[in-house]
Amino acid sequence: MHESWAGYQREEEAKANLYMADKEEKLKSLGKGVVKRNKRRTLGLFIDGTGLDRAARRMNRKIDMPKFIRGVTSGLTPAAARYYTLIPNEDDSRQRSFLDAIRRAGLQVIVKRLPPKGITRQVSVDLEMAADIVAFSLGHSRFSSLGEYQSENHSEPHQTKKTIPMIPRGASLSAIEQSHDVSRDDDAELSTGNSQAEAPNSDDSNVQRVITVVCPSRELAYPISLANELGVDTVTADFGQFNNKDILKSAAKWIDLSDSETIWRDSK
Repeated sequence: MHESWAGYQREEEAKANLYMADKEEKLKSLGKGVVKRNKRRTLGLFIDGTGLDRAARRMNRKIDMPKFIRGVTSGLTPAAARYYTLIPNEDDSRQRSFLDAIRRAGLQVIVKRLPPKGITRQVSVDLEMAADIVAFSLGHSRFSSLGEYQSENHSEPHQTKKTIPMIPRGASLSAIEQSHDVSRDDDAELSTGNSQAEAPNSDDSNVQRVITVVCPSRELAYPISLANELGVDTVTADFGQFNNKDILKSAAKWIDLSDSETIWRDSK
């Protein structure tokens, strides 16, 4: 009995030693008790611009896009940041000025034209968003340039066009940081369009992908749920209650933006 108990103790001690060795291998301790993650977090930001605009109009306020992006990304530079919106069938100078401002905020703008006046046809950006969400979940951070908005201001550098080429064929806000559980990693290069750090064929075993979808329509419940099943950390953000319960159930986390005071333009 004594020998049996001693053997049990030795076995448990060996297990504990293996556990501690594995823990030390996975976590690199920094000074003053700060722990650095062994896994990098890489973020994809997908914004339904039409839904975001409707929410802002409903609240009778104007969004400060740079502040908004910093809020929903917890300050982390996204590996992919895309803004999808519908535009009039005919060019509008005010619309172009608005889209130029969105691009300057660091977002790649994907546009879809509404049908001409007198033609009734349902148009949405759900298909484009769904495809990009699934692509990012599968390891891609570069997307097709089809539908990408380009400014007519030739003095403005086409930063997004240059850094995100087309994939070849065959290949409450105060709680956001806690919800994302995202921290900066000085060793990780997470700039938009970094093909070396985010190449589709690179080893993703050391990368945890995070997807934040802003103002998603009910049609995006399926691709968000699929991303969640693929092991992606999924977050949906909207103003107040979502318009469909499936959206609430599809993502791992959701954020209510309606009580934030840091994402709006200062009233003059």
